[in-house]
Amino acid sequence: MNEVIGDLFSLAGLTTTLIGAGVTAKAVILREDDAINIGLTRYSGGVREEDLQLPMVQNLLWSSRAAKYGLIMVAIGTALQAVPILWRLIYST
Repeated sequence: MNEVIGDLFSLAGLTTTLIGAGVTAKAVILREDDAINIGLTRYSGGVREEDLQLPMVQNLLWSSRAAKYGLIMVAIGTALQAVPILWRLIYST
């Protein structure tokens, strides 16, 4: 297998990793309203600002922020790994 084919497979693998991380993060990234709907008991009658302070809602929002930061880190790491591959593919000929 020559270098170009190997680089193309590596680039395809990195792209697949990035897409997979995005799909995974999308499953746990929530808007504030979604967190309220999930984390709220049906009997609380609250004001939105009070609902946002409930422990379960805060936990869901923290998880959502962590997923966003994780996705950003995976994207940056993938981009850093792809740079030398793209460089070789573009400038090797």
